[in-house]
Amino acid sequence: MDLRQALSHVLWIGGGPQAGKTTLSRLLAGKWDLKIYNLDWHGVRDHERRPTPEIAAFAALSMDERWAVPEIDHLVERAFAFWELNFPLVLDDLLALPRDRTIVAEGPRALPWLVAPVIGARTQAIFLVPSREQRERAAVRRFGEGQVERFPGIVERERALAKLRERDARLDARIVTSCAELGLRCELMDGSRDIDANLALVEDQFREYLPATPNV
Repeated sequence: MDLRQALSHVLWIGGGPQAGKTTLSRLLAGKWDLKIYNLDWHGVRDHERRPTPEIAAFAALSMDERWAVPEIDHLVERAFAFWELNFPLVLDDLLALPRDRTIVAEGPRALPWLVAPVIGARTQAIFLVPSREQRERAAVRRFGEGQVERFPGIVERERALAKLRERDARLDARIVTSCAELGLRCELMDGSRDIDANLALVEDQFREYLPATPNV
């Protein structure tokens, strides 16, 4: 099967955690009547529930053993390993969906070196990487006081958060380097643009795949 042809109706928004990918995908999909495929949602609720040795070993760990104890290098490589392992399942899901609507596939699991082999043109993908300051602001909104606990049941929460911050910074650096090597578009999200300008940036990248008129 020619995956590039079979997935020619799929647009990809990848990049580092807390870059605003989901928000922009929802705005884009709502404006242009596109279907959203969220890689994280399917990963957590479907792909990572399948019985594999890697998933079983991870599930057996406590929250501290998962996030506070490991070295940062291990956290980085573990993330990439999980996402690479499950990417064929992402492709299976996308191939099973109807082709009558353009699909926006979004999430940090859409890594540049995984996406590049399945797109027919560089305009099918964009990668967003937040500055450290922007990520902190996003994390406070999502996981701050009164919000969802990021590590339910954890003891060394601050240690885990510090390691996760550094892990995410290293993920960003790898994504930026990979985009440069592959000739894919990567944009820094540092808060200097408002949401409308960020949406316009993504629309510009995907212009040739969008309908002639917005969904009104």
